[in-house]
Amino acid sequence: MILRIIVENFLSFREATQFDMFPNLKRTTFENHIYKEREIPLLKQAAVYGANGSGKSNFIWAIEFIRKYVLDANFLNNISISEYKHKLAASSEENPISLFVEFSTTENYYIYMIEISDSSIVNESLYLSGIGKRENELIFSRKEKTVLFADEPTVEIRSAIDKLINDNAMSSVLSLNNRFPIIKDKRASEVYNWFAKELEVISFNASAPQLIDFMSENNDVLRFAKEAFTEIGLGINDLSIRTEQFDEWISKKEHSYYKSDEKKLSSDSIVTGFVHNKPLFSIGFDNGVRTVKEFIFKQLGKDGYVGELDIKAQSDGTVRLLTLIPAMYAAIKLGHTVVIDEINHSIHPSLIFALINYYANTTTTGQLIFTTHETCLLNQQQLMRPDEVWFTEKNEGATRMYSLNEFKVHSTISIENGYMQGRYGAIPFIGALD
Repeated sequence: MILRIIVENFLSFREATQFDMFPNLKRTTFENHIYKEREIPLLKQAAVYGANGSGKSNFIWAIEFIRKYVLDANFLNNISISEYKHKLAASSEENPISLFVEFSTTENYYIYMIEISDSSIVNESLYLSGIGKRENELIFSRKEKTVLFADEPTVEIRSAIDKLINDNAMSSVLSLNNRFPIIKDKRASEVYNWFAKELEVISFNASAPQLIDFMSENNDVLRFAKEAFTEIGLGINDLSIRTEQFDEWISKKEHSYYKSDEKKLSSDSIVTGFVHNKPLFSIGFDNGVRTVKEFIFKQLGKDGYVGELDIKAQSDGTVRLLTLIPAMYAAIKLGHTVVIDEINHSIHPSLIFALINYYANTTTTGQLIFTTHETCLLNQQQLMRPDEVWFTEKNEGATRMYSLNEFKVHSTISIENGYMQGRYGAIPFIGALD
């Protein structure tokens, strides 16, 4: 779980800006939204609001940036670092990108931080967090090409490590340690695995090219999708994945989309078909036989009739919800931290309200952090605590991020109305139109 994130000199973030998941324990509403059994109480969800261009997506990208740096040893070699620095201050080009994340695994609390210049790793450090109660415990600290370990290796191993770092000057120590174990402390592997397996970031335009195959191989996720769709109230009675032999399937297709590519579809390759970002089918092999998998939705019609529809007949909102299902499953059932940019994209306000309400009232050990424009979620009587709401706004080209908890918000007032009236900032400025 994420405790806090600090971003500095990254895209629209000029000054050091902190986001955190610490609850205001003086507030008594929705106490089930707080994990109180942990050493540090944490919130299970947070929403980030702001006008277009205010920096919401940049905040999400900061999380993804640090994740990619940890996991991919070649990540920095494949990008222009200067493009990610803040551009609207004279000093920004000279200063490094600085990213900090404090988080918890099942066993421990950690602090991981990086400072990156155009040509070197200024700092990369990992600590066992004392969470404000004890001194932080060093696991490793790196200054450019020099790494200090809490548990210093032998001379021979140190020489090998120095060469490895020198040959991979822009790679994270954690990514290198995953390939060549150089840190004796096993907690370094625990941290790498948290980034790899327990932190998920879903971008605005994210698709799920293997969604059909994933759900067909994970019955628990498919059952969860059925349960979630029922709870949300989509009018879908059942969701299944139909498997057919390819020859029978293609013989029933008349649309040119299928017929024009019949040769490709019948080849030995594995094919996923998409139209308008909808996963129409997945073609592969089952025991050597070419087969086709499709989503089938059973929906209630006239006079109680239940018909079958494929995914082409579903709205963009339904498909978007479907693509979010694996992430929601990970948050609810696996206890992962899931970060989603523009969670409401293509989804009707009542459905996104139902989705967040479903998550908020389900027993879980995960976290959900998302950006949104959907003001109906700003309902402190039914859905969100004030300390779960964050805002972004720009001043002189730089993003300021702050919590609704900074305001005196009585439990009876409408946060949505206050936000739309500009009481909390973070809304677009619309000038007079001629």
